[in-house]
Order: sequence, then structure tokens, then C-alpha cells
Amino acid sequence: MRKILLLLILSISFAASAANDSLVTEFITLSDKTKVKGAVVSDIENVALLLAEDMRYQHPNYSADLTKKEFIQGLKNYMGVADSLSTEIIDKIEGLNAISITYVSTTEMNGATEVDKKPLMRLFEFNDGKITLIKEYW
Repeated sequence: MRKILLLLILSISFAASAANDSLVTEFITLSDKTKVKGAVVSDIENVALLLAEDMRYQHPNYSADLTKKEFIQGLKNYMGVADSLSTEIIDKIEGLNAISITYVSTTEMNGATEVDKKPLMRLFEFNDGKITLIKEYW
């Protein structure tokens, strides 16, 4: 009986981890799309669907602590500014209801290409299948 219970717990934990990993990938893909020319409001709405109502976006280096509404407004402010944008996840560390990633973004704008000089770090926290915290460490 204990073995069955252990297997059940491990299965649930693995499923939650896989779901959170998918949320991170989807968030990055969709949020990158909002910043590229041709983006539309529905692209931003798709990002919003991934976020819990009480989510926070924090960027301590810039003293930012945004609500979901403020974060979505920020996406609207930057909608369509780039010619192209791609983000490559370099590494992930998964914890209990959290994933930390390092990533590098490549942005093309006005004929110039900018690549992050070093990998940047971002922490995601989750609850009930939604992102509850995005915290930047760069």
C-alpha cells in the first residue's frame, strides 16, 4: 500500500512539474509575440489567461512590483515595437511550484540586432495551474 501511495504522489508531482514547465514555455512564446510588429490585443489577452488574478511581476533592480493589470498594461505599451524577438531558455531549475530559468533574448529593431550580453534570470511561481509570480533577477 505504501508503494502505491508513493507512486501516486510521485506521479502527481511529475504531472504538476510538467504542467508548470509548459506554462513557462507558453508564457515566453506568447509574451515574445506581443512585442513583435503585427501583434494584436488578443495576443496580450492570451498571456493574461496564463496569469492568476492576484499575480505579481517583480523586478527588484528597477523597483518594480506590478499587479496583473499593471503588467498587462506594460505589455500593451510595448506591443509591436520589435521587428522580431526570440527567447532561448538556457537552463531551468524546478522546485515545488516554482521554476527558475536563465535565458537569452535576441531582438531585431530598426535594422539592428541586440542579443543579451549574458543569460538573464527569471523566477516563476505557480498555483492552481496559473502563474502567480514572475520575478526578474537582472
